[in-house]
Amino acid sequence: MKTVKNASIILILSCLMCVSCNNDKPVEPSRIDYSDTTYWYSSGDESHTADVFYLYPTVSTISFEDNGSSWYADITLPEVREEANGNQRFNKMLYGDYNFYAPYYRQMIFEAYQQPLDTLEKIADFAAADVNDAFQYYMSNYNHGRPFFLVGHSQGSQMLIELLKHGMTEKQRQQMVAAYCIGYHVTAEELAAYPEALKPATDSLMPGLVVFNSVTDTAAIGMVSKGDMVGINPTTWSMATDTVPADYHLGMAKYNEARDSVLIVPCPTRTYLYNHSTVCPDLDPEMVFIPAYEAMFPKGNLHFADSWLFGGNVVENMRCRLSHWNP
Repeated sequence: MKTVKNASIILILSCLMCVSCNNDKPVEPSRIDYSDTTYWYSSGDESHTADVFYLYPTVSTISFEDNGSSWYADITLPEVREEANGNQRFNKMLYGDYNFYAPYYRQMIFEAYQQPLDTLEKIADFAAADVNDAFQYYMSNYNHGRPFFLVGHSQGSQMLIELLKHGMTEKQRQQMVAAYCIGYHVTAEELAAYPEALKPATDSLMPGLVVFNSVTDTAAIGMVSKGDMVGINPTTWSMATDTVPADYHLGMAKYNEARDSVLIVPCPTRTYLYNHSTVCPDLDPEMVFIPAYEAMFPKGNLHFADSWLFGGNVVENMRCRLSHWNP
């Protein structure tokens, strides 16, 4: 989730679902037709040799009641699609070295996470189905055999992990350079259940799953990264726990209004890994703190910054992985 203090908040989760007043089972919405370009923010221009398939985080804080008693963001509405456009535009600029493919999908709204686990899993299945449909359309109609990266943040990463587990063929996985599932977690149980689909990348070059979550101190680790078993330090792309000097941080991604572009600017901080979370002790714990969401993201939790805080490291690492990628 990308959020800056005093800017639009991008939370965690949203899609379109009907719920009966007397029945807590979600009613499956109709499928999205991804051959309709209405449902793509960007469908690439094929001028580059590799692709990014990108999923945005939660971009709406609408309540369940105000959302027509629906757990999902209705992407058939232009104003709902518009909510995602700022985040997608930022990331299209950041990953400008690649053909950028970004579908809209019916995200779960934030309140879905307050539901019992069995209900939440049913709700999440519908959002994941949209992502699978969009990805399969992308592979059949847009990819044309090129290597690709999966990139997401927060709910976007959650849905990419579901795609890796349930939606990708072995042939498709061989085309994938890496899956940057930023701001989410993979549990020991998931690793055991999906050993082929969820292969963590434990160095800076190998293909596979890349996960990281950051905090300013260990007390700020929140529920989104709790139980993660694959998180690495994005300044070294390893699971080593040693403290890493500040000059390993290659800068954060920041929008420059004057140039209408995303630039990599200095953001020096030492880092070290603790329980698979990246600790950044030199950063201000107020950096992206939002009191209204303190229960989930306590002060010092940098979840809202994760997708841009290590922008320089991610962009450089993508170049390295692609240069060493072998189909």
